[in-house]
Amino acid sequence: MRFLDKAELLETFERTAVLGGYRKAAEELQISKATVSRRIAALESMLGTKLFVRSSVGTVLSPSGISLLEKTSALLSRFQKLSAAPDEESPRLRGTIRVSAPCAIGNGLLIPWLTQFRRINPEVSLDLTLTLGPMHIIPPECDVRINHGLYPCSNARILKLGDMRRMMVASVSYLSKYGYPKSPKDLERHELLGGNDLCGGSPLVLLKGNERAIIPYRPRLKLKDHTAARTAALCGAGISVHAFRYDTLDLVRRGLLIHVLPEWEPSSSPVSLLLPTKKEASAVTIALCHFIVEKWQSNPNLTFSTTD
Repeated sequence: MRFLDKAELLETFERTAVLGGYRKAAEELQISKATVSRRIAALESMLGTKLFVRSSVGTVLSPSGISLLEKTSALLSRFQKLSAAPDEESPRLRGTIRVSAPCAIGNGLLIPWLTQFRRINPEVSLDLTLTLGPMHIIPPECDVRINHGLYPCSNARILKLGDMRRMMVASVSYLSKYGYPKSPKDLERHELLGGNDLCGGSPLVLLKGNERAIIPYRPRLKLKDHTAARTAALCGAGISVHAFRYDTLDLVRRGLLIHVLPEWEPSSSPVSLLLPTKKEASAVTIALCHFIVEKWQSNPNLTFSTTD
């Protein structure tokens, strides 16, 4: 296949991903919807992977599609620059991006990333709103939303970023008083401190290779935020069972918390990136999404899924 033919396939894929559907891509590229479908199928066949998947909210990018979109946008941008007139100056990113995220992710991950993005793109303004719990409808003013879980959202395209790894921790004072658990079964006699995922009556699920342990969760101190649960553990209130590794490992290294049953890991927490369906993502919004994906992939305590 000639390079220009491949570029055509990639352009069709990129437009379909950004605009959120075959029909919109066909309208912009001024081709038929069937042609868009054939080009996507040809690209999937060439790469040996599915780029889009069907879900309860429509056609969304697969993990492989998310990864390809990042590379494709950069490649097409470079190709356009090479194709442009020699004196044509490439535009700098400008504009305002309105971002929404849960408090924990915002404080622990997103704010440092947004700070770096602003240093690279000084003419970009960012408006960040932090919330408690998942969001099922994106506010009309929001450009990008980071969500815990893969909950359906009626007015957004959902792209799975990956998973956040968890760990169990407790203070030295608590373990000295109540004993150190030797097995998952021992957790049943301890004060367990969870987050929003466990508040609906779900049990604690622990994994060790192919083994799985299910522990009843009956808290006497019910908390809906993993950061609050970790703070309670620091105060000696119990064992924080859903502490995220990315912002808890440093407390363990400093001796403020003890890693409980390190060979057993609580089930990880999926995280998704949401883009509103009723407006086309701007160039600066797409650039920020690519930046977030890149930062996510480079963090060893975050899992980036590459399989459908």
